[in-house]
Amino acid sequence: MQQAAPRRGRPRPAETIERDERIYTILVSGPRSRGQLAQETDLTTDLVHLALSRLRRAGRVRQCLSGGVIVWSVADGTPCQ
Repeated sequence: MQQAAPRRGRPRPAETIERDERIYTILVSGPRSRGQLAQETDLTTDLVHLALSRLRRAGRVRQCLSGGVIVWSVADGTPCQ
């Protein structure tokens, strides 16, 4: 029987998890650039970038190119808009 190895580091704070979910919820309504997400959430672009990185590693969001601008979208298998 295999046991899962313990995760390294400390658990993420609830505030970080809520921030990631808030960004994901915004992306469900349509693709957004990092700057647009920062404006809509009143977060810095650095915090938005960290949240998007975590969501991307989890397979929940993806980058798309829209009119020459990188936007983020939900990774649901649909073509980028």
